[in-house]
Amino acid sequence: DDETSRDVSSTEISRVTVSKTSGDSASRAKGNLGGLLTNDVRVKRVTLMVCNMVGFLQVEDVHQVQAVISSYLTAGLYHLRSSKGIPDSFSGDRLYASWNGARSCASHRVAAYNCARDMSNEKTVGIKLSIGLASGEAKCGNMGCEGMKKYSYIGSLSSWVHVVERIGRSME
Repeated sequence: DDETSRDVSSTEISRVTVSKTSGDSASRAKGNLGGLLTNDVRVKRVTLMVCNMVGFLQVEDVHQVQAVISSYLTAGLYHLRSSKGIPDSFSGDRLYASWNGARSCASHRVAAYNCARDMSNEKTVGIKLSIGLASGEAKCGNMGCEGMKKYSYIGSLSSWVHVVERIGRSME
């Protein structure tokens, strides 16, 4: 008798277990549920940042796209590292970063603000930036499965940072 047990609520992910599985169903269950959360997931006060290159999608020349991305990331990574921020990922025209998650940073809100200010004043980027910052509690840790694991953040904070960035963009 195959049984999959999930205890998941909207406010807290407490456990994911797979039991009494065999054969094909066992491998499917392991791929979908096994190892979903690791033991190092915990609630922490963090600051998250999303930085969007406004108008980037209008750049049509392939070489210019690469030049803009290279300039943007070089400057962004410099300011992130200077402020003890962790670059989480880069996708399309957005750079994601965090403070006080994977690495402790006592003054994470101030450090994130200073980084955002310095990035927005950066002239080598050559394109406007819209930056959202959000600070608060999030569930943090290495999450995923055997085939894909990453240090991640779960909670309303990870959605809120996108809202803040969009509000900033709409005020231009």
